[in-house]
Amino acid sequence: MPEQRRQANLARWYWTAPYVAVGVFALTMLALVWLLQAREAETQRNAVARDVQWAEQTIRLHMLGTEEFLQQLARDIGADALDSDGFQLRANQHIANNPELINVVWVDPDQAVRWSAPFDTTEWLSGDTLSGLQTQPFFRARELGRPSYGEAYVNTRDKMVLEVYVPVRHGREFLGALVAVYSIDRMVRHLVPSWFAEKYRLSLVSAKGEILAVNSSVMDLDESISFAIPLDPPGNGLMMRATAFRTDGQLPEALPIAMIVGLSIIILWSLWLLRTHVRRRVQVEKERDRLFNLSLDLLCIVGLDGHFRRCNPAFERILGHSPQQLPGRALLDIVHSDDISDTLVQMRRLSLGEPVNFENRCRCGDGTFKWLAWSINPVLDEGLVYAVAHDITGRKAGEDALRAESAFRKAMEESVITGMRAIDLSGRIIYVNSAFCRLVGFSQEELVGAEPPFPYWPEEDLEICQKNLDVTLSGQAPASGFEMRIRRRDGARLDARFYLSPLIDLTGKQTGWMASVTDITEPKRVREALEEAQQRLEAVLDGLEAAVFVADVRSDEILFANRAFKKIFGFDAVGRTVRGVAVPQPDGGDYLANLRALDVNDLPVELFDGEVQNPLSGRWYHVRERATSWVDARVVRMGIATDITDRKQIAESSQQQAERLQHTSRLITMGEMASTLAHELNQPLSAIANYCMGCVTRIQSGRFKEEDLLSAMQKASFQAERAGKIIRRVREFVKKSEPRRGAVRLEEVLDDAIGFAAIDVRRLGGRIELDIAADLPMVHADRIMVEQVVINLVKNGLDAMSALPRNERVLTVRVRLQSARLVEVSVIDRGHGISEEEVGQLFTPFYSTKAEGMGMGLNICRSIIEFHEGRLTVAPNPDGGTIFTFTLPTEVASEHVARRA
Repeated sequence: MPEQRRQANLARWYWTAPYVAVGVFALTMLALVWLLQAREAETQRNAVARDVQWAEQTIRLHMLGTEEFLQQLARDIGADALDSDGFQLRANQHIANNPELINVVWVDPDQAVRWSAPFDTTEWLSGDTLSGLQTQPFFRARELGRPSYGEAYVNTRDKMVLEVYVPVRHGREFLGALVAVYSIDRMVRHLVPSWFAEKYRLSLVSAKGEILAVNSSVMDLDESISFAIPLDPPGNGLMMRATAFRTDGQLPEALPIAMIVGLSIIILWSLWLLRTHVRRRVQVEKERDRLFNLSLDLLCIVGLDGHFRRCNPAFERILGHSPQQLPGRALLDIVHSDDISDTLVQMRRLSLGEPVNFENRCRCGDGTFKWLAWSINPVLDEGLVYAVAHDITGRKAGEDALRAESAFRKAMEESVITGMRAIDLSGRIIYVNSAFCRLVGFSQEELVGAEPPFPYWPEEDLEICQKNLDVTLSGQAPASGFEMRIRRRDGARLDARFYLSPLIDLTGKQTGWMASVTDITEPKRVREALEEAQQRLEAVLDGLEAAVFVADVRSDEILFANRAFKKIFGFDAVGRTVRGVAVPQPDGGDYLANLRALDVNDLPVELFDGEVQNPLSGRWYHVRERATSWVDARVVRMGIATDITDRKQIAESSQQQAERLQHTSRLITMGEMASTLAHELNQPLSAIANYCMGCVTRIQSGRFKEEDLLSAMQKASFQAERAGKIIRRVREFVKKSEPRRGAVRLEEVLDDAIGFAAIDVRRLGGRIELDIAADLPMVHADRIMVEQVVINLVKNGLDAMSALPRNERVLTVRVRLQSARLVEVSVIDRGHGISEEEVGQLFTPFYSTKAEGMGMGLNICRSIIEFHEGRLTVAPNPDGGTIFTFTLPTEVASEHVARRA
């Protein structure tokens, strides 16, 4: 009895031990699966944390770029170097390049909108004032003197927006703030790449936990794979949260546990069936076949020759091959051609009795391929191998994608030209990229792990570098970064700018500081050179006595003025209009080009060159204006106004002196002609006396005829008119009068002048020939002054031929039309001529080739011709003698000049 009880207990133990073993195995497998799933979840959370940090860095860089753009606009506005059109152009271009932006606005110190872009916006209109919610960041930006972000709110279009305020200052004067309005919805849609949006749903969450915007409305999310990070800037408690999408074909997490539990139950069940021995054997075989057929993995029996013997239905579900058609077919028939050699190696190991595990690609029924992980055990006694294959196509795709993404990020990191350097909280370098290594000339091995002082610190700037590092580690580095000189490995120095940001790990804890480093040596050198060039230019312009200004062609606003200009027209001239400061300038019709129609392609172009009188001060200026392109590509006109009042007064005095000299010259000429004129007047006066005495005698005798008396009195009247004409001509020639230019027939002037000269012609025994072209136009001249020039030149020509025989003393006066605007008069003699040395001094005052000459005649003649806007020249006569030529403007030319004046 005890023996039977012992046997029963032993049999009970035999059947209990497998159950215990299966339970322990199941618990072990469950724990292992739980650990694997926890590790996989941690890996996924780490991946999403890295992606979120990368996306946050991308958004922050975009927002910092907008801050820099606003700060540049603020500097230009503060320096009064930007007008409304320039603001619209630059702001619209920036909005077009940054779709997350809605508006860019300038708000004045009174919280009123001054300028707004784009021009067709309806939210920010000129004259609108800030709301109560908007005034807080406005005043914060004014007090702090740096960009300030406001709270997110819903605008009039029911859109969630976020605003950044950048102060505008001119020195210490607060001129308002530039406001950039972000659309939060556009931020999450446009500031992250497409691959990020395909993997995660990105949302911005307020400090109260409210979701402000999401980049996708897909609700099939895996909430277990999520990560949130603060978004700074703008701060204000904004969080950026990314949640992974649930991917298609992903196996349920409970599946392995269910399989383990199920397999354990099946094993326990099989053990229970074994207990029924033969009675339950049929049932056991049925359950085994059910297990074979219902397995999610591929189960098959293959002969050592490599041909299928039996396959479960999973082959049809996974590969698309019917389990009834596979038996008798070789395994290698469905293996990818590139994996056949590796599969053959594993088959040889199976033939030696070794179990194998390997992966290969197998062809599906539709011609595609899937990756399978095989676990095969051989049974040499039966000549069979039992194989289980698991579909790992999804895992392989994930691994390939992960490798590709890793390679892409590595390539992207190596391709950037900005140096990246990371230090831990103690200041030790923990990471540098290749761009930073190229910048400093040290290798990554030499830099990673280095502690202060770093190898690239210059010896002469160690204290400054250490101070910058202390500021960085204390978290007080400015958001705009700082400049620092660094030393290359070869000893060369260069200037670099460091931008700092905290380095956050996956748990949200700061582990160090990341710095982006940019070489600014060349930009800094160029900027300094430009500043020095501008200072030199301003020094040169300020040293000029002439007033120099630059004004916008369309707005007439003065953009630049030198010291002389400000001294004359006011030191507040810059920013005002040219006409507002009463700058002397010509009328609009006097410009050589249409100012409003000027284009950049037409520049540069001359606009005006002439003399203008200031209507207020009465002073005269020589003004020259030229259209050119300004530094911001605007069309401007540059003017130079030189005060010529003193020169004008001297010229007027000289003109008066010349007139007095001309009058004196005419008097001298008449003195020389006095005796001859007396002889000329004696003849008509004697004739008058004779005719009158004859008439008296006939009347006294009583023997006369009326016809004879009438004829004699007509002849006496003719001689009286002749004498009066001579006297009138002399009187007009001698009397002093102001020059009066008008339309004059040159033929009449020459007749009168030659009439005067005829006395000398008869005295010297020569003759004058006139060669006047037909249909000459009228000239614009003073009749008496031109007569004086002709008389002087004719007398000089006659005097030059005094040594010739009488029959050779011929003087020719030739008149030709030189052009439609000029008439040319030439006085040609055949005298002794003038040497080259004498020609050089011929028009010098008080120089004369005649012993009794005063040396003023030709100088006065040239002054008269130049007063008539003509030229007086001298040239040798090919036939012997000299040719004096002068030109006079026609009446048509004078009318054109009058219209210009």
